[in-house]
Amino acid sequence: MGRSLQDKLATLDPGRRARIEAETDRLQEEYLNTQQPPKRQREERDDTDSEKG
Repeated sequence: MGRSLQDKLATLDPGRRARIEAETDRLQEEYLNTQQPPKRQREERDDTDSEKG
């Protein structure tokens, strides 16, 4: 039987593992942001725009 993802991650170089985990976190955050209702997405985008100006 194949090895689990956790087993494979455990054998990686620590730097590479950290990069993979950071990208995983970024993608999960991006996914969760796309799951928000459209009104909430607009409000957050407006908040970001006001911080730039």
